Amino acid sequence: MLQTTHKILFPLLIALAAGAAACASSEDSKQVTYSMTAKQNYDRGLEELKKENYVEAAHYFTYVKQKFPFSKFAGLAELALADTEFARNNYQEAIDSYKSFARLHPTHEKVEDGYAAFRIAECYVKEMPDDWVILPPAYEKDQSSVRDALREIDGARSKFPDSPYLKQATAYRHEVLRRLIEHEVYVARFYLERGHPKAAILRIEGALKRYPDSGQEGELMIALGETNLELGNPARAKQVFERVVGEFGDDLQKKRAELFLDFIKRRFGDNPTDKPSDKPANG
Repeated sequence: MLQTTHKILFPLLIALAAGAAACASSEDSKQVTYSMTAKQNYDRGLEELKKENYVEAAHYFTYVKQKFPFSKFAGLAELALADTEFARNNYQEAIDSYKSFARLHPTHEKVEDGYAAFRIAECYVKEMPDDWVILPPAYEKDQSSVRDALREIDGARSKFPDSPYLKQATAYRHEVLRRLIEHEVYVARFYLERGHPKAAILRIEGALKRYPDSGQEGELMIALGETNLELGNPARAKQVFERVVGEFGDDLQKKRAELFLDFIKRRFGDNPTDKPSDKPANG
């Protein structure tokens, strides 16, 4: 049965790949009619980009760069080529193009107002792993692109604090931090479920130090409290859950912390005690 399936799928995949290559070749060879001036060709490129005719748009922008290198539209066309790659979801190519633009045109308006830097950060955000039904959740996957996104966002925010793109970058930062915290909690629970609570605590405490303004402290603190309970330290766990209720967490996290506090009270009383040998871990 498996061999039969392979016999069916393999030719199908070859055909699909050939079809895709043929389409790409056809798109790349599309012809456009150029105008007389740099502005006219640039404007035509923008029109094609707006209509999602990316190949035609790229032809116009490339023509402006090559035929009118000393026009102000040459720089704009170079930036528009980066925007075209971004619109086509070619994020690595877009990153390279935005970086090249910023390097070659350091005093350009779209460099000085932070546009290029924030676009680079946005590319990394777009490259973060997604959740798919048949694949492991995003927080279980490699987080390199997520950390790259945080680095670029923080760099852009620091360099361009008055940028009109700061608000969007801040929103992206919250999402990036949420992803990173989800991963840290996942790893901590992985250690905990396999009988390594001390390693889980080190992981959580490290995350609290690395991401002090994440807005996700409540989730980390709950995991820290659970881990202390697993270690037989209900007094430390109580302190952690009380901090979630009083300082961190949204309504759901506070309710979860209150449930743990109720459990500790019923199981260990009002003044629980810890095992004497462990180092405190109260966040």
